[in-house]
Amino acid sequence: MVVITALRDAVSLLRRHPILFVPTAMFAVLQAPQLFLNTLGPLVSVAGSLLFTAVFAFVTPAFYAGTIGMADDAASGDRTSLGRFWTHAKEHYVSMLGAYLLLLGVSLVFGFVFFFGGFFLIAAVIGMQAGLSVTAALGVVAAIVVLAYLIGLFAVHFYGHAIVIEDHGVTDGLTRSVDVVRDNLTSMLGYGILSTVFGGVVGAIYGGLIVLLFPTPETPGQPIPTPDLLPAVLGSVGVVVTMTLFTTVFLAYSVTFYRALIDADGTAPDTDAAEPNVDTRPGDDAELAG
Repeated sequence: MVVITALRDAVSLLRRHPILFVPTAMFAVLQAPQLFLNTLGPLVSVAGSLLFTAVFAFVTPAFYAGTIGMADDAASGDRTSLGRFWTHAKEHYVSMLGAYLLLLGVSLVFGFVFFFGGFFLIAAVIGMQAGLSVTAALGVVAAIVVLAYLIGLFAVHFYGHAIVIEDHGVTDGLTRSVDVVRDNLTSMLGYGILSTVFGGVVGAIYGGLIVLLFPTPETPGQPIPTPDLLPAVLGSVGVVVTMTLFTTVFLAYSVTFYRALIDADGTAPDTDAAEPNVDTRPGDDAELAG
């Protein structure tokens, strides 16, 4: 099954190319200061969170472009390096940024509309003293809307892979992701279940570390307790290591999985056993000619 095969390929890829852990470790370290924002007071915490969100909205696309490109190089049998990371990041940054900001904007609008729309709808239901059947029907409609939104996000999950691996633009990358997901629903179901379980375990570890290291006030309104410095620093290292391991494994897995899917679609380079294994992505012909 492609879900399991791609996972084995990803583990093998990381054993042979441990340099793939380096960009994700750097990315995790850059995010570590956010762990201490809540200890600096509410205003500083809000301002710092907004600043980090704005900065990483422009940093994250470069990170994904570089790491996906490095993993694809390694999976193709090519040498990879941090230099290749920057090459992929620069080459695909504009398309990745456009798609990322588009999806981020859609998510923010959906969250805003759903939150305030739900608030006013609940107020209206309470005001009209609607019965249980009406309330249940509205709950079902809300659940369907949220499910449709999540399915839509899942359908464009591979936009970055389409942009970097297949050299698509913003619109073509999004539509290519939808096409690949739609044509491989059974494999995508297994991929989604495995990713959810894996992510849930890692999320539980991450959340447990945060709760242990950065305690919340015993009663609402009280100042946030200052964490002990040494445990907080050591715990932050643990958080960075957890994020690095999970992010690297997941990205490598997503690349090997996507490559398997486009092979199944018949759109990947044709590798005849009687001919050399040559990667025919755009640009290779010019290099071979040289």
